[in-house]
Amino acid sequence: MERVTTGSAYGWGLITCLLGVFSLSEWALITGIVCSLATFALNWAYRHKEYRFRTTHHEH
Repeated sequence: MERVTTGSAYGWGLITCLLGVFSLSEWALITGIVCSLATFALNWAYRHKEYRFRTTHHEH
């Protein structure tokens, strides 16, 4: 049990250390970039899925 709590304490210490590295505006920029990339990837995936659906149904 001590091993788990020690690992947890070190893990949360690392997370809080990493959160303190950037300012709030830098975190907002990073979040915006990540959200934009995720939106692009989801749109591409659904458009590709729709394209495959339409092309397979037109062939039959």
